[in-house]
Amino acid sequence: MMYGVSIPFMHDPSAKDPLHRLYRFAELAEEAGFDFLSMGHHVFTPDYPTSAPLALLTALAARTSRIKLASVIYLLPLYHPVAVAEQVATLDLVSNGRAIFGIGIGYRAYEFEGFGVDPHHRGARTDEAMTAIRGAWTTGKFNFQGQHFKIPELPAVPAPTTKPHPPMWVGGVSKAAMTRAARLGDGWISANMQPLDEILEMADTYRTLCATAGKPPFVCISRDSWVSETRDEMMRDWYPIMVKRHLGLKKMGLITADPNGLYERLEGGDAVDPNEFIKDRLIGGTPSDCIGQIEGWRERTRAQAMLMLMNKASTFEQVCRVIKLFGREVLPALRA
Repeated sequence: MMYGVSIPFMHDPSAKDPLHRLYRFAELAEEAGFDFLSMGHHVFTPDYPTSAPLALLTALAARTSRIKLASVIYLLPLYHPVAVAEQVATLDLVSNGRAIFGIGIGYRAYEFEGFGVDPHHRGARTDEAMTAIRGAWTTGKFNFQGQHFKIPELPAVPAPTTKPHPPMWVGGVSKAAMTRAARLGDGWISANMQPLDEILEMADTYRTLCATAGKPPFVCISRDSWVSETRDEMMRDWYPIMVKRHLGLKKMGLITADPNGLYERLEGGDAVDPNEFIKDRLIGGTPSDCIGQIEGWRERTRAQAMLMLMNKASTFEQVCRVIKLFGREVLPALRA
């Protein structure tokens, strides 16, 4: 199984090198033994200023040597496929074949409004862009005629290092997203908020679609994750932020199911056993807790990769400690 870490975007405007924290996260992730690191993507979003993840990953490529670099997930329908193909290929060249192109269709209306893109067309635009990009990387030339994009026959330069092309992972929870992943992609990335039983259903659907498409499945499970020396530290530094985050996701409509009325009880201020909230939903606790949780997810989902999402609301020092502790005690046990 591949293990990845999604590092939070932290910048220090007063520093001579404003992104020194981001660079340090990448170095620590590689030193810790993670197989890949990822950057998220939102635009017009001050509290999540990762509007140019491919540029950021290219900068991280220059500061690492082994770890793979993933755009999880890139909002593909906002952009023209020629520009995207060129940027991802450049990342793959700079990193000597370490690029993973993770994409999704997005869901925030203001992001599409800012680009003048009809959000109702985001699925079709993504399908066309993926087809055009894969064709360009495979054949060495653009030549695509679709409803949203029309590209004449022209050289596709630069060519990526990875042959036939960098892997294309597709994120999403809808049947359309899993169909896209099976038909046009090289893997499926789960969302990070649904509990295990829902993820199992999605993974089964994706694998069935892959069988129909005649392609091998590749499942990447993403989870909000945290490891601390003690459970008390986890409860102090991370757990309250996760409760707030999930309640916010539910308010946005991104979490719909409420097994056992868990979210209703949390919203009502009731005391909920942290183990109930974490179980089959998060990766969090002491190293032994995390090892057991990840092994459970690995066994049940039969996934080929797991992506640990580090909480962006935490401090630089906290995230550094977590990455180091994962590398020192969790990853070696998982690979033993």
